[in-house]
Amino acid sequence: MNKLLRRALMTGAGAVAIVGLATGPANAHFCFKTSLNAKAAQGMAGSANWVSFGSIAAEFLPGLCAEGIEHIATAAGVTTSTLINTHGTMAGGTLKKGADSGTPAISHLDFEAIDAAVPGAFALCAG
Repeated sequence: MNKLLRRALMTGAGAVAIVGLATGPANAHFCFKTSLNAKAAQGMAGSANWVSFGSIAAEFLPGLCAEGIEHIATAAGVTTSTLINTHGTMAGGTLKKGADSGTPAISHLDFEAIDAAVPGAFALCAG
């Protein structure tokens, strides 16, 4: 096994562990709006509370190439430019009303799908 592939696999395994440890508390906060008008998107882009999925993925998975980040975004059901709320929970109280309740315009990152996509993302970058 060549050195680059071994390093990518080890980095990927470490990243999966980090994401796995953060899944519980992070899932409560890493939400995004599924329906935006242009004015709302512009306001969000100017706020420190909203960060693009691509920026978050690059921070948590250093060394991952753009194609790998795109792979993870697709698995998570977002794009690399989807703005993620990193500051607080949106409409969190509605989630306590049952599994089918909540606000349809707000969704949360699927950390299980992200975890599952990480090894494939690093494989794309190693090739």
